[in-house]
Amino acid sequence: MSTRTYQFGKHRPTGLVGRRDLGEQVVLGSGAVTGLLLGFAFSGVTALAATGLVAPILIALAIVYAPYRPKGTSQRRSLYRWWRINRYHRKALRRTGGVWVSPAVEAGVRRDGTPPDAALAEPEGIAGMTWVPVTVRGQQAVVVLQPEAGCVTAALEVTSPGLGGKDTGEQVVALERWGELLDAFGNVEEHPVKRIQVLARQVKSDPYAHQRFVSQRDESAATANAPQWLKDSYDVLARAVSTSAEEHRYYITIHAKFTRDLAAEGAARGTGDDGIAAAMAMYLDELWSRAEDADLSVVAPLDEGKLTALIRNSYDPDHAIWDTDLPRAHAFPRNVDVRHGTHLATRAAGSTESWYHATAYVAAWPTTPVGPGFLSPLLIGMPDVIRTFSVTQQLEPNDKAVERMLAEDTNNQAEMARNRQRGKNIDPRDQIAASATGSRGMALAASGAAGSAVVGYITISARSAEELERTKRTTASRARNAGGLRIEWLDLEHGRAFANTLPFAGGIK
Repeated sequence: MSTRTYQFGKHRPTGLVGRRDLGEQVVLGSGAVTGLLLGFAFSGVTALAATGLVAPILIALAIVYAPYRPKGTSQRRSLYRWWRINRYHRKALRRTGGVWVSPAVEAGVRRDGTPPDAALAEPEGIAGMTWVPVTVRGQQAVVVLQPEAGCVTAALEVTSPGLGGKDTGEQVVALERWGELLDAFGNVEEHPVKRIQVLARQVKSDPYAHQRFVSQRDESAATANAPQWLKDSYDVLARAVSTSAEEHRYYITIHAKFTRDLAAEGAARGTGDDGIAAAMAMYLDELWSRAEDADLSVVAPLDEGKLTALIRNSYDPDHAIWDTDLPRAHAFPRNVDVRHGTHLATRAAGSTESWYHATAYVAAWPTTPVGPGFLSPLLIGMPDVIRTFSVTQQLEPNDKAVERMLAEDTNNQAEMARNRQRGKNIDPRDQIAASATGSRGMALAASGAAGSAVVGYITISARSAEELERTKRTTASRARNAGGLRIEWLDLEHGRAFANTLPFAGGIK
């Protein structure tokens, strides 16, 4: 049986001035118009006219095209692209001085044991949240409302998809079933759930915990009179147990925007936040059913304890992800430091050591054919690296997906036609990407399936800034092994980029 492969198209906005977005085109156009006006205004003086004509155009070209790397960062981007990033970073520094301090410790608790509103604060990069408990299939769950972001989310924990342990045919079937799950949400125009996020969290575990337990058991008075054959049999069993330095957790998050349809659905089921949460609980139940149809075993929905543990473990990997007794007010660590350009530093209350985190986004998906398990080098190929990989898909009905494909294909063909007219060699990777876009459009038109825009983020954690830099290089190398994946570290934005690898389905427009 032939191996089935997949291709990603290459989104490339084009315009009158080439591969630039609208803002960059405005800057270039403004520079050209300003140059012409100044040249006309000083037409009586040749030197001034020439300077007035050329200077604005050169400045605009430098803003849009010239690569630049600010101090304390590792990425080279244009001045135009750094402007928005620097503006966000300056605002973050003005708000908190760069170090957010959790108020949970000072706020304490009420007499009934619940935290006061003053304790429920979010660090830099996290939109304000309201957690509403619901019940799904008799199990506790929590729905997260984010009024500032205009959305509501809920999540399920699932067992490992296990693509790496399946043969090619089983992998293809698994992906087709996942496609059916996406189609069920994306191809219904009035369905409020149009975004689905998959989180793969790899946390540290202790591969020697079992051996230490055996040692402590042998020294215990309770086992002093145990027969020797029983001790020997247990030792043989302990040696046969396979342990790993990694523990993998997988989550699926659904995201719905606040719309009139969602508001009407919520009003029919309750009042205010409770009604919206009840409607979202119904969609979480639907996701549960769809996941089972896709052969994904659901562990449980995320309730307040599980969500708190996941968030806290993401910021502070020393906190066990299975410790679900932590109050919600302590979901975030004591300090979150966003002053550094190349990383985010977090420290738990009572700890003198910090954790260092960095987040990258997938700047380019594979343009060459890849197999179903092309992400394996990032998911299971980096032992001892604490990380979270997030893939978020924005779903859209089939007709809109085909229209978007036609626009992208037109841009691709126009760009290649311009290169031919200029006598430039066409990059073979662009040809492959254009072919992939066209074939994807044919597949969409033939199948009637929903389309999706895909974004990916990866957050890595380390005990020191030096170790984090080494881990960054390892991660970039592994990404290249994953079908030529290209990642870029989000310098000066790690505070809010970190949130894209939490179960809130962010990071996509």
